Amino acid sequence: MTPETCKLELLSTPAKRELRGPPLLFVHGGFHGAWCWADHFVPWFAEHGHDCHAISLRDHGNSLRTGRHDDWRLADYVTDAAWAVDQIGEKPVLIGHSLGGAIAQKLAAADRYPGMVLLAPSPIGGSNRAALRMIATYPGAMMRAAMKRDMALALPAFLSFFLSPDMPQADKVKIASRLDGLTSFAAARDAFYTDTPKPAPTGMPVLVLSGEKDWSIPNYKNRKLARAYGGTHVIVPTAHDIMCDVEWEAAAEVMLRWLDEHLVRIDQMHLGVAGSTSLP
Repeated sequence: MTPETCKLELLSTPAKRELRGPPLLFVHGGFHGAWCWADHFVPWFAEHGHDCHAISLRDHGNSLRTGRHDDWRLADYVTDAAWAVDQIGEKPVLIGHSLGGAIAQKLAAADRYPGMVLLAPSPIGGSNRAALRMIATYPGAMMRAAMKRDMALALPAFLSFFLSPDMPQADKVKIASRLDGLTSFAAARDAFYTDTPKPAPTGMPVLVLSGEKDWSIPNYKNRKLARAYGGTHVIVPTAHDIMCDVEWEAAAEVMLRWLDEHLVRIDQMHLGVAGSTSLP
């Protein structure tokens, strides 16, 4: 099934002032859709001079519900994101959150992009610490999800680390109501274990952000990932859902400074400037 037959949602917002760099493509993670970028990041970066695009992968957000969501592999989601790149018409900076971070890395391994930003990306090899805590806290939900290979059944456990404890309850309820469980179990397994990205220096600038309050991913894994790309690792004051959390703007400001420092616009072609290094 192609992106065209899946009828994918692609939200596009033009820059609200003179362009200061290449377009941005936002790729969401599991349970989310383009909506998770639309509340804060898309209007904010558009106001700061970037054309912004956010895709909803097949069976997510307002994209078509195919009735086959359990069939999809990580490669199918990568196909969706590649389709979005084609719609944009020029290579964007890839910005991927969680599972979307694995998708962005797969795209970047196949072609040249001006840069890549990974927000709390799914760790290669998973996180045993997070898995054990989720099992201990939500044993029934985790057992049912594993037995039935249905990510939706584990959603309560994931919600426990998505958002900061200090987020107002009304905001938590609003975000929880928009999450769905149509993320493929097989695609998540691919990202963690069976079809993982293969990070290595490419000359493309890379920024990896960790949420200070995100107990699901050890910081050392994101730091190691940044080093593998020859990129930069920064910890921001959020939980896992960096783009939705209370301190989302602090993360956006880190990203904007990084974009300004590492990317240039030359004759309508966007080239990465190498030289970023990992923070200790």
